[in-house]
Amino acid sequence: MKFLKAFSVKKLFYNKRFTVPFSILAAFALWVVISVNQKPTMSRTFTDIAVSVNLEKTFAAENNMSIIGDISEQKFTVTVRGPSYLVSSLLPSNISLYASAAEVDAPGEYKLQVAAANTSSEYEILSISPPTLNLSFDYIETKEFTIAASAVGVTAAEGLIAEPGVVSGTENDTVTITGPRTVVNKIETVVAEAEVNKTLNSSETFDASIALYDEKGDKVDTAHLTLSASNIKVTVPISKKKTVPVKVVFSNMPSSFKASTLKTVVDHSTVTVIGTPETIDKVSEISLSPIDITTVSPSAVSFDVSAKLPDGVRLLDNIDHFTVVADVKDYVEKTLTVTSISKTGLGSKLTAKTENSIVNVKVCGPKASVSKLKASDVYALLDLTDKSTGEHTVNAAINFKKYTDVWAVGTYNTTVTIK
Repeated sequence: MKFLKAFSVKKLFYNKRFTVPFSILAAFALWVVISVNQKPTMSRTFTDIAVSVNLEKTFAAENNMSIIGDISEQKFTVTVRGPSYLVSSLLPSNISLYASAAEVDAPGEYKLQVAAANTSSEYEILSISPPTLNLSFDYIETKEFTIAASAVGVTAAEGLIAEPGVVSGTENDTVTITGPRTVVNKIETVVAEAEVNKTLNSSETFDASIALYDEKGDKVDTAHLTLSASNIKVTVPISKKKTVPVKVVFSNMPSSFKASTLKTVVDHSTVTVIGTPETIDKVSEISLSPIDITTVSPSAVSFDVSAKLPDGVRLLDNIDHFTVVADVKDYVEKTLTVTSISKTGLGSKLTAKTENSIVNVKVCGPKASVSKLKASDVYALLDLTDKSTGEHTVNAAINFKKYTDVWAVGTYNTTVTIK
């Protein structure tokens, strides 16, 4: 009761701690009442507003077309008008724009009309700038291309050769490219380009960037393309070349035969080889694939053979094969019966029985040697390695006891019974 008697409204309004807050509150209440009752309007502009595009149930979506590019890169300016109390409290996130793709019926570029979505009936959209959204639509295509290599500004040190660059740093030399069909179909070549611009003493690898070119040699824009490979490198091989003689090789020669006694002529007596410097330095000659001596006779003198190249070495000359001609113009043939038969490789505790002789063995060689040759100078050698008990047909290698320049023409077999 004492508190109520002491309380006075008049005294309260003379108290500054009451009157200042009261005045502010009263002024705000009055502004609200006036704003609501009088409804003064205002205009306000919002910038950097994004737009959305819904492709559901459109021709583009049903035919697997996609929007090319980033919609978010295009921003819009929107001006709204409405009650001051409402417009002043709006945020950019309250403004929602959309563009309809209903008119898209084929790949190409379109200008889609932009409109506001979910706007309040209490304010209006005065303008949207720009009024349209520029979009491209296309089918998405995926293709695989082989990557070619390009090394710019390469020179090799004296005596060495800088060979064309090769793609390295990836599992293979192909790349898969995905993007708009109209762009992907323009791509004719894919090149890994490395800026070298130096003189090399040995093979080196350089970082490279991928460039795409059309059939006219113009660059294709990669802005809307996705490439499966990015960390591409180009290796520039540094090689050395050397010219070396060609060596003729024979196989199935008698144990006493000396290949040097049979003269030959090769259509390419020397070749130029190329490879890594350390490999080429070790090459003194190139052997040809062996010629079976049992196929050489006065009636068979010409043979086409290939080169047997060491690993990492190739022919710089464009030679598919070598033609070797045996010089047997003064050679003759003679037919003998071989009665001396030797065996090798027979397992322990085994015995072998053979036919008594091998008939009609044709021998070839210089006339001076063949004319003196007797049956006793010839023997057949049978290799019985890994042969088990039973009857076997075995190749008979014809050998000569003292002649180094004769051989048997053709192949001969005999029957061996092992017990």
